[in-house]
Amino acid sequence: MRQRRVAPILIGILIAAVVSGGLAFANFRQQNPSVSSQLLAFEVTSPSQVLVTWEVSRGSQLPTFCVIRAQDIRRTDVGYAIVEISPGTDYEQVTYPLTTNGEAVLAQVLGCASSAQMRVPPPDFPPGVKIPEQVAPGVAPTS
Repeated sequence: MRQRRVAPILIGILIAAVVSGGLAFANFRQQNPSVSSQLLAFEVTSPSQVLVTWEVSRGSQLPTFCVIRAQDIRRTDVGYAIVEISPGTDYEQVTYPLTTNGEAVLAQVLGCASSAQMRVPPPDFPPGVKIPEQVAPGVAPTS
């Protein structure tokens, strides 16, 4: 008899937990919309610059930050920047003139997010080599 009263209570608790978890996840996704990016093309225009073109899908109300880099034939970084994309539309196609300190053979979009704090590989410049300054809206990391 006692088991008959416990089962409905446990089912009610389980349903409440699932509904609460779903609402918490929906609230989190609304506050932190997903951002996706994809490299479309890059063009080495000189030994000190590469034009990087990529697309970004994101929530239109938030600024977006993308980390891009260029590497030389030895796969050592020659350019690295954090580019801010202002709020606007859900889809953006961005072209940025990445300044390099050597001729690039590869360009990458390491990641994009709604915060400048991202989990992407850090700059990989040889010891003593300064990261090249970048034109706005991009910035070179200081460390």
